[in-house]
Amino acid sequence: MNVSHATVHPVEDLPTTDGGGGNPPRVRMKDYSGMPGTPGGLGLRISQFLFAVGALCIMATTSDFPSVTAFS
Repeated sequence: MNVSHATVHPVEDLPTTDGGGGNPPRVRMKDYSGMPGTPGGLGLRISQFLFAVGALCIMATTSDFPSVTAFS
């Protein structure tokens, strides 16, 4: 039986930006509109909720809604 064995790999130190290594500072990702935690993201979630409520209302007003097996 061929079994794999666990291996621990060493973790390298993160580069510092205090002038010693010559590495440029790390650049963070830009904040895009619609990201979680932004007003645009909140607006998108609210609109998603409103569209879901509208879709449920439309489905509930049909005559065969109670007979659909997914909702019984």
